[in-house]
Amino acid sequence: MPPKAKPGAKATTKAAAKATAKAKSASPEPPEPPEPAKSPGPEKLSVFDAETNLNFIEDEDWAALANTETPSNAVGKALEALLTLLGDADATSWPTAAAALEQPEALVREIRALGGPLGCTQLQLQKAAALVGEADLGSLMAATDEPPPPKAKAPAKAKAKAKPLAPPPGARAALAVAQLVEAYVARAESPSKFPMEWPMVAYREVHGKLQHALHSKQHACLVCSSSLATKAVSQYLQLAGAVMVNVCQLQVQVQLAKSMSQDVARSSLQGALKEALTRGSRLVLQLGSSPPNLRRYCDSRMPIEAFECEKTSEVAKTLGVEAEATDFQMVLLVEMSKAMAEKTLPQVLPGFDEMAVMLIDDTTVPTSNQLSAKLEEASKRTACLRSALSMLALEVAKPTPTPAAASEGVPAAGAALTEEGVVVNDVDFEYIEKFTEDWQERWLLGPSEQDESGKEIRKGLISAKLVKYPSNPKDAKSCLQLMGGAANAPCTGIWTSFAPLIRPTEVEFEFTVNGKVDMPNACLVFTEKPFQGALPDCKVGVQFTVRGGMQLCGGGGNLVRISNDGKIQNDRWNKVLIKIDWADKVAVAQVDTRGKGYAPAIQTVPFRDSTCCGFGALFIYNTDTQATCWFSELRVKQDQQDMAMIDNEALDARRELAQRMKQREYQMAVDADMEVGMKMGAIKSTTCHGMNLAMEQAANNSSGHALG
Repeated sequence: MPPKAKPGAKATTKAAAKATAKAKSASPEPPEPPEPAKSPGPEKLSVFDAETNLNFIEDEDWAALANTETPSNAVGKALEALLTLLGDADATSWPTAAAALEQPEALVREIRALGGPLGCTQLQLQKAAALVGEADLGSLMAATDEPPPPKAKAPAKAKAKAKPLAPPPGARAALAVAQLVEAYVARAESPSKFPMEWPMVAYREVHGKLQHALHSKQHACLVCSSSLATKAVSQYLQLAGAVMVNVCQLQVQVQLAKSMSQDVARSSLQGALKEALTRGSRLVLQLGSSPPNLRRYCDSRMPIEAFECEKTSEVAKTLGVEAEATDFQMVLLVEMSKAMAEKTLPQVLPGFDEMAVMLIDDTTVPTSNQLSAKLEEASKRTACLRSALSMLALEVAKPTPTPAAASEGVPAAGAALTEEGVVVNDVDFEYIEKFTEDWQERWLLGPSEQDESGKEIRKGLISAKLVKYPSNPKDAKSCLQLMGGAANAPCTGIWTSFAPLIRPTEVEFEFTVNGKVDMPNACLVFTEKPFQGALPDCKVGVQFTVRGGMQLCGGGGNLVRISNDGKIQNDRWNKVLIKIDWADKVAVAQVDTRGKGYAPAIQTVPFRDSTCCGFGALFIYNTDTQATCWFSELRVKQDQQDMAMIDNEALDARRELAQRMKQREYQMAVDADMEVGMKMGAIKSTTCHGMNLAMEQAANNSSGHALG
């Protein structure tokens, strides 16, 4: 009889049997597939070597890569990473990548215009790093197949040699792109501080230099010495998505056309600043050739700290911007020479000493036609950084030589009108003054408050107010009435200023006047400098006055009469149109005293002071204590196309014709008087010898002396 099993052993056996049965009933889990091993990646290159390597890629490789219909994972990721670094809005689209590869030279120029890793934002670098990290870049190199396992019963043989795989089409070009992206995303060190001296920057380097300044925590100031360079830089910044503000145009509307208040202009700047901080983009202030003093636009709404890059976070909090504006940068764009910039900019730009200042090299700027064509092409695509880089990547065409005879004396289009040490406005504008209820916002009384002897003018002697004149309802107009004046004391009425200096081509106004005919009244004077005691010291340009008729004061103080269609009548409106030629510094005036249109101009009148470079002030005044003048409208226009429209030869011919007509009228009057005298018998000729009585008497006297 076999021995009995112990109870514990029996339980153990049963448990083991149950576990075995349970294991048999459960289906086995399939093993996880092993991850495909990546091929060893390409060699790591420096940024310089990676960029240089692109130059050795053959056109056939680029073409083969562009013609690929279905790219491999590695090729697609490499190209997507490159377009991400270039800021293309359609970086994930293979047709976009293929289109870029069809023009490899332009693509390489865009890469160079990027300016290296500094030309990319942190977000761009992170996305590109993730893309190349997912790609099997080793597959772009010459790979090998694993040899098949030997059969069991076959005799031992040497291992089969590896069979080389044919690389994918355009693999060499794709590998060079991948190495470039890896070099860019491997950047770690921070850039050095932007140089304090003003470097000369080629147009294609603008993006990289701006990014360098941004990473150095500096705002930037770009100095362009030509209108073409200014246009080119503006187009790049606009395509790059910057917030653009034409401060030059704001200044014209505030200071020259006087159609906008300072508060409205300040609010416009503040809105643009807040938008740029919210978007984390650049804020471009276009200052033109006559930058205003930006300190005057700063207040609590437009903090002056905004011009200091290190205080960007504080400014954002002040304006209620919660987003972190890491890529915000203010760019000031001016158009002037280096010498003028060194003299002017520190006085008008807050925080200028800490800015990165760059001089744009004019010789590296594409032609105007190239810029216009590229801008039209870019407008058909989504605005992005790559569109801006394609603008910088334009090849500079050699300019067509212009014959010296054809270009002599013709200023460059849009060239700033400047004299040595003087900044003059070069933006077209039109200032129309209707003398409405708010006229005192644009005009001031005075500025002179003394008479010719230096005594203070009695208060109330001179007054300016709005009235309706004349009393005849048919001719009545709302106008400014200027009553009273001081004998031989100029600039005692009203005045306004223009900053910067202007060079108007037309001045037109409507007025009437009552007063003594031998005293200058209704005087309208344009000067370069403000009045400080003596009118000649203001550099008078055009001086109009009424003294027995309408006159202009020319060089040397000579008065030239311009009234040629009748006398000025009381309570009748008179119009005056003055056209100004700044090349010769002469004025041509036409008048209309009958309401039938302007009479033809007769002659030119030179500036009173030929050294006047522009107009900075306008004065209206009387010099008769009992005189009153009324002005209903004033128009001041500056138009570059009208600068050389005055035909001086025609005016000279017209003046000569007028002199001949006067001489003819005079001779006709003399002949008429002679005819009357002859009929009266006083100088009637005799019928026998043709001499009149006086001649005959003189002849008889002379013959008598000879005989005696």
